[in-house]
This record gives sequence, C-alpha cells and structure tokens, in this order.
Amino acid sequence: MANSKIALMLLASCSIVITACGGGGGGGGSSTPQATSSAGSSNTSTSSTSSSSSTSSSGSSSTTSSDDSSSSSDDSSSSSGDSNIAAMLRGITDNAIIPNYEAQATAITNFAASSGSLAAYCDAIGTDNEASTLTTVQNEWKTVMATIQQAEPHAVGPVAANDDSLRNRIHSFANHDLQTCSLDQAVIKQSDADFDLSTRSSNQRGFGAIEYLLFDTALTSQCSSNYENATTWNALADTDKKSQRCTYAKALASDADLAATSVLNKWQESGENYRADFIAEANAGNNLQALTDELLIHIDKEAKDRKMQVALGISGCTTDGCRAQIESPYSKTSLENVKNNMIGFLAVYNGGEGTGFDDYLNDMGEKAISDGVIAKIDAVQTNLASTTVPLVDQVASLSEAANQTACTNAYGNPSTPSVELSACTLTGLLSETKAYMFYDFAVTMNVTIPDAAAGDND
Repeated sequence: MANSKIALMLLASCSIVITACGGGGGGGGSSTPQATSSAGSSNTSTSSTSSSSSTSSSGSSSTTSSDDSSSSSDDSSSSSGDSNIAAMLRGITDNAIIPNYEAQATAITNFAASSGSLAAYCDAIGTDNEASTLTTVQNEWKTVMATIQQAEPHAVGPVAANDDSLRNRIHSFANHDLQTCSLDQAVIKQSDADFDLSTRSSNQRGFGAIEYLLFDTALTSQCSSNYENATTWNALADTDKKSQRCTYAKALASDADLAATSVLNKWQESGENYRADFIAEANAGNNLQALTDELLIHIDKEAKDRKMQVALGISGCTTDGCRAQIESPYSKTSLENVKNNMIGFLAVYNGGEGTGFDDYLNDMGEKAISDGVIAKIDAVQTNLASTTVPLVDQVASLSEAANQTACTNAYGNPSTPSVELSACTLTGLLSETKAYMFYDFAVTMNVTIPDAAAGDND
C-alpha cells in the first residue's frame, strides 16, 4: 500500500512538471534579415519572426489562447511596421520627391518659355548680343540640369513608366548615349513636312541633346561624308548653323517641358495623385522596395558605373569609344552632375526636413547604420568640392599608360586622394558607398538587392 501511495505521488509530481514545461511545446525565434537579389517586387516588413508549436491531442484552452495572442501580436507588429514605413514614405514624398519635381518642372518651363533665355539667344544670333545671350542661356542650362540631376535618385513611379519614356524626354543619359550624328540629322530635317520630333529616338532628345546644340563650338556635322546632307550642312555659314541648332533646341526644350510637367502632375494631389498610392499603408512594403531599388541602382549603376567607371576605364574597357561615354562633356559639368545626384540622394534619405530613412533607422535603434550612410555620401561630396579638373579632361589624360595605372590605384585606395585624378578617387568612394548601401543599409532595412544591380562585385 505504501508503495502504491509513493507511486501515485511520483506520478502526480511528473504530471505537474510536464504541465509547467508547456507539455513539450516548441519555442520561437527571430530570423536575421539578409540582403538578397530579387526583381524588386517582394513584400517588405521591418522584421521577420517565425514560431512553431506542437500540442497534444488533448490540447488545453490555455494553449489556444496563447496562440491567438501570439497571432494577434504578430498582426499588430506587422501593421505597426507598415504604418511606420508609410509615414516615412509620406515624409520623403512631401519633402523631397514632389519638391524636386516642382523645381525641375519650373526650371524647364522657364527655360523653354518664349520670353526665356533660350528664345533670347535664338533672336540674338548674328547680332552684337549673340555672345552675351549665349552665356546667359548656357548658365541657365546648367541651373536646369542641376534640378534634373537632383531628381534622378528617385526615378520611381510615373517617371519610370513605359521604359522611362518621360524620364528620357527630360534627360536620357541613364539609359542611352547621345547620338550626335542622328541629332545633327534631326536639326537638318526639322523643316521637312513629315518631320515628327516625337518619333525621334531617346538618344537624340532631352537636355543632353540641348547641351550639344548650345555648347558645341565646332558646328560641323558629326556624321561621315557618306551622309549627303552632312556635306551640305558643313558648307553653311556659321550663323545659319547656329540658328538651325537653336530652333531645334527650342523644340527639344518644349518637349522636355511637357514631360516634366506631366511627371509633376502625376504625383500631385491636384493632378493624378500618384502620391496617394505611393504613401498608402497597404502598399508600404512594395513601395519601400521600389524606392530602395532605385537608390541602390542609382549609386551603383548610374553614378558609379555609368557616369564614372566606364569613361575612366576602370570597368576594363579603355577604348576611345568607352572614354567617349561621358555625361555633359560639352559643358564640362559631369562632376557637377554627380554632386547634384548626391544632393538629391540625401534629400530622399533624410526626407528633406521631414521624416526619412535616417529617422526610421534611428527609431529602430540603428543610428550607427543611419550615420554610416550619411558619412559615405559626405566623403563623396568632400571629394567633389575639392575637384578642379573636369572629368572630360581627366579622361583625356588616361591615354598615357602611367596615368591609367595611377587611376586604378586611386580607385583602389580612395582614402588617399589623388589631386590630378580625383575622379578615380571619387569612383572608389562611390564603390565603398555602394557596398555599404548593399549590405549594411539593405540588410538593416530588410530590403532585397534589385536584379539590375545583383552580381556586381566592384
């Protein structure tokens, strides 16, 4: 009997221990966010948590209640995360994206106006005022280009629709090399009855094309003598060449004005109100991914590769064809463009004067990551502020083997600045910025690396 009582007491004790331990149930854990490649359409949230549990066939009401509470907590956390992202996107939209598009549209409209500096220069060709009005319109072109460059880092939404069709009408360098021969042909043919600017390719439109028409002093056709009208063009008096080029520049400016105004209208609440879709809580994850995709692509593929690395031969191509792929070579403002890109980038990152990525990361307890991004951009801007030799001149010097070697060294060791080849140092700094954005920033934000930038190890 005593043995039976002892057995019962032990059995009861074991039952109590098992119940207190949760009946053998499993626990949960938090997964570490990883930057992975995707097409940029994945849903994104600020955290990823998974949990599993097992219950006996005679599960208790307390276990069910615990599971319901956990599910409710997860849903609440996800909703809170999307709300925070939406608030950040609203700050970025209202204080950076739309203001940048407003500045761009206003500048282009003024430039294209019948009372503007471009029209004044066209009217002054062949007069004593030609030189002064040319200087005025060239300076205004630089002002307009600054607003265009500041808007480039956030090329999401309407401006990117239909393969960047609106963007290319404003400035197409991100996607196309300027084809000066085809542009010369357009100038010659613009008075033909069947000429239609809207059918011309993107590589002959926008403010890159206007730059060539206003800053190129040679005035000779870039087409070979196989083009009959090239010979005819070259035989014209300089005044006639300038007048025809200026007339076509006005047509291009008007086209860019329509495109820039359309982009702004599509974002504004008073227009098509893409803003509402972009900042909606229901779309927070997808739109965060879209915006970070563009920021990453801009730093890597546009600022670093397209604007710097190819022309400098760092990508491995050192032919004249590669070196000719320079943005804004006629105005010699290539590095100013990158400077304005960084201004635009920081405006988005900081949400202008409102809520941006910096605030979002700080709220996550990741101030070190937030400050790290700003420090990388600051290093790029410091380099640009001290640069005195235009990119086109630095590239020209690379025809000497010794300078090419020096450029490669400056790129690989950006902490040791090169005065003569500052662009090579700049490219190294952009490469470091890209690496930080891809791994530290993207991992912390739990966003994926876009396919367009995946697999690039430089």
